[in-house]
Amino acid sequence: MSMQRTLAGAGVTAVLAATLVAGSTPAVALEGDPAVPIVTPVSPLVAPPSSYPSQPELPTVADDPNDASINRGVIPYDEIAPLLNGLTAVSDRISVQVVGQSALGRDIHLVTLTAPENAGETKRQANFRDMIKHNPAAAAKNASLMKNYKVPIWFNANIHGNEWEGTDAVLEYIEHLATAPYDEVQDVLEHNRLYFTVTNNPDGRALGQRATADGFDANRDMITGATSEARIIRDLSGVIQPTFYIDLHGYTSVLQVEPCGPPHGENYEYDLFLPHAYAAALEIEEAVTAADIPGNTYLDLDTNRVTTENTGNIRIPYRDIRAGWDDWPPIFTPQYVAYQGAITNTVELPLGRVNPADDPRNAANSAVNIEVAGVVIDTSVDYVIENADALLTNQIEIFRRGLAGEPLVEIPADVDPAEVAEPSQWAEIWDETDVYTAEFPRAYVIPAGEAQRSATDAANLVDQLIANGVEVQRASAPFTAGGATYEAGSYVVDMHQPLRGMANVLLADGSDISERVPDMYDISAWSLALLWGADVDAVGSTGDPAIKAKLKAVAEAAPTGSVPAQGGYLELATSGAAEYQAVNALLESGVPVSAFADGTVILGPDAASHAAAVEVADLYGVAFTVSDGSRLASEESTGLDDLTVAYSGGGEELQTLRKLGFDDPVAISSASLTTGTVVLDDVDVLWIGGTLNFSSSQAAGRAEVAEYLAAGGGVVGEGTAIASFANAFGLVTSTATSGTGGSNGIVSVEPVDGGLLGTFPLDTAFVYPAVWYTNLGANAVVEQTYAADPFISGHWRDSAGRSTTDAAGQASAVSAVTEAGNRVLMFGTSMNFRTHPVGQFGQIARGLLWAGSEGAEVPAP
Repeated sequence: MSMQRTLAGAGVTAVLAATLVAGSTPAVALEGDPAVPIVTPVSPLVAPPSSYPSQPELPTVADDPNDASINRGVIPYDEIAPLLNGLTAVSDRISVQVVGQSALGRDIHLVTLTAPENAGETKRQANFRDMIKHNPAAAAKNASLMKNYKVPIWFNANIHGNEWEGTDAVLEYIEHLATAPYDEVQDVLEHNRLYFTVTNNPDGRALGQRATADGFDANRDMITGATSEARIIRDLSGVIQPTFYIDLHGYTSVLQVEPCGPPHGENYEYDLFLPHAYAAALEIEEAVTAADIPGNTYLDLDTNRVTTENTGNIRIPYRDIRAGWDDWPPIFTPQYVAYQGAITNTVELPLGRVNPADDPRNAANSAVNIEVAGVVIDTSVDYVIENADALLTNQIEIFRRGLAGEPLVEIPADVDPAEVAEPSQWAEIWDETDVYTAEFPRAYVIPAGEAQRSATDAANLVDQLIANGVEVQRASAPFTAGGATYEAGSYVVDMHQPLRGMANVLLADGSDISERVPDMYDISAWSLALLWGADVDAVGSTGDPAIKAKLKAVAEAAPTGSVPAQGGYLELATSGAAEYQAVNALLESGVPVSAFADGTVILGPDAASHAAAVEVADLYGVAFTVSDGSRLASEESTGLDDLTVAYSGGGEELQTLRKLGFDDPVAISSASLTTGTVVLDDVDVLWIGGTLNFSSSQAAGRAEVAEYLAAGGGVVGEGTAIASFANAFGLVTSTATSGTGGSNGIVSVEPVDGGLLGTFPLDTAFVYPAVWYTNLGANAVVEQTYAADPFISGHWRDSAGRSTTDAAGQASAVSAVTEAGNRVLMFGTSMNFRTHPVGQFGQIARGLLWAGSEGAEVPAP
């Protein structure tokens, strides 16, 4: 599979293919690198070996004396591969592989411990694993499977780079399993495969920072897959299909082990998940407190305070944090991996960082944490061994329910512990605040043809679903479902599938939980169906008969690119992010492109433009139409320019710009502009994603911006940051009001007909929080408003002047043109939050091209 769906699935029409064969279209090479992919498919690096052990020599790296791990008193990254190579040299129980690279190119290792297997035995295990997921009813009755399947256990460590000790603890456990007398580890190795992602964020480990090197929290990225670090977990989850998974973190002053408190994710088989997740946490609590590790901390349940006195308790959120530490969003690795039928827990190690970094207390804290983590790992493995049959049976049942399309089992509030199966400790806590459930449709349909807003956004959505393990089919003929008729080529996500929970959490609208929940730990809504730019229909209910259509399973979206035979002008409707990737690639290669007010762009009839169109159609899956070019004489158009974009903000701004094909964006801040580290001489447009204010001591930076604006430079941005900037520099006045602090979710918006956002309009957006603009200056033009009842899903508490009612009908996007010719566009929605709202990317690009410098025009015929 190729590096991105547009490369993999773009393709060209048969007419174009014939033209290319005939040789009438000269080949050209597009300049510059392709845009960063919107979707990255499953990596071939995660494919399992054909037998165990598999022991390639792991590449090593040079010693790094600046590795932040050293001051923490833990193993530096450069010593990990040599340690593993040493173990493979002496043990046939350990297998190693490089499953990907970090943002800075460091190898990420997967270590597997199991009793040796020949090729036939490994294939047998793979067949068992496939049966569990895809034929669970048969798996449940297969005595050989139930007896001989090696139950997979997976520990992920160090996804947050400066939460180090999980790595050291798993390395100690790996060494124990690899080198201990065999009779001590025989039972675990012959009945299980144990997997360890040793450090999931090696850049952060070495740099001493939580985030990845490109500024992302990988443990908030499990739906979007913006980081290679998160995608490795995404891809491995389908390969390993763990029955038990633990993510090792830190630091919360006292050992903290999930499961979480409410709200609970609506799409889990919670009656199967919670009993063992909570029972395992209780066993960890018992083991850690019994170990009485010197320097460890404990929880006083009466006062909810941390103490050095051994109270016999750690913190278990389900029991001890009844709001504010939830498993609602699937963006965290345990909440994501649970859809594979696994029992999953986040473990937060107790003792944190102190300053300065070389304070000896850091090493002392690490020693305690490593010992605590060792007990957690030992106890977790023991729990799986003792409960293997029940855990495997539950995993099989989760997949069986999905394939059968059965409704979710709702656990009634205040259930009697005596009336539920063991382990039943969880039932003593369960009440009405825990009750969340979802109703599944029979299918989701992603229409083709006229019913689809954007064919390329739809293709990206399909590929994102597939990358996350969701099964997708494509219709070879028209069909009717839910009272609507769909064209051939439409996609169907049949909700009778093993990962129906994953499918629904990705595609459902979500719920408004504002009235039920006082606090949320993180985001509260994430629907790809509402935020990725494609039209998606939910059809029927889960008990309905299957859709009657000619359907075939697909491994990627079908080609969407096409170019008519050479001989005329070419037009492209910029309905999605891929179209703007194509436009930017054309501009970078020097191909003239003009834009009309309706959002369509046009290329000339020359051979070079046609050849370039062929390349971008193949790269990005865009579909050109033929034109006689007469619009250029009768309508106003603007030549577009290959823009250099300067941006304030962080990693999400940078990656969104790169995904849109704006190569080499320039990061700016008030400090860098003041010191002259960055200048705006060659910048064509500004994106204000983070606050860009100047203090009295930063006059030089302010003067740099003023000079840019005096020359007519354009500005686009979001939230209160762009409003503050526009007010400060006299571009357009407004009052920017934010929704309640922490409020976030999906909102309904209404683009103004005929306005800048009125072509290829989107009626939903993400907010964190929503911002609306009032008291607008005379030059302001409202381009979009919040709907009369704007909130669809998420969590937005009422607050005087900042509620959903206050936002209703207010301006959510505003444009302006100044007397100096500056073009300004302000978005009140969160356009590229963690690069997730892909549907908004096209609006970002259109705004930047509208506000930026103009380029060569396509000549009229």
